[in-house]
Amino acid sequence: MKFFRNHRHNVSMLLAIFVALTLLSSSFFVLTRFSHDCTGQGCIVCTEIKTCIRTLHLLTQALGSGAILTFAVIFVKNQLRTYEAGRLSAGTSLVGLKVRLNR
Repeated sequence: MKFFRNHRHNVSMLLAIFVALTLLSSSFFVLTRFSHDCTGQGCIVCTEIKTCIRTLHLLTQALGSGAILTFAVIFVKNQLRTYEAGRLSAGTSLVGLKVRLNR
């Protein structure tokens, strides 16, 4: 049973490692092969560099969108929590609680 509870955590960690390795290997390939001896039209290295750059662009856009979405969800949750706390305590006053103020 414990394996199934940690299964999502393990899969998410594996995917995070895979994305990080993809980013690192694509960046390394582009940096090392950028100044290669190009054969001209149909150069295999140029097409691989373009593919790596496209992959980097796609992953950074996805990660950026995911980060923005995560922060937006956290912000909205905190705002709703504050709103609910204020709404619940808005009706509470000394008069509403019928507190007698003696002098």
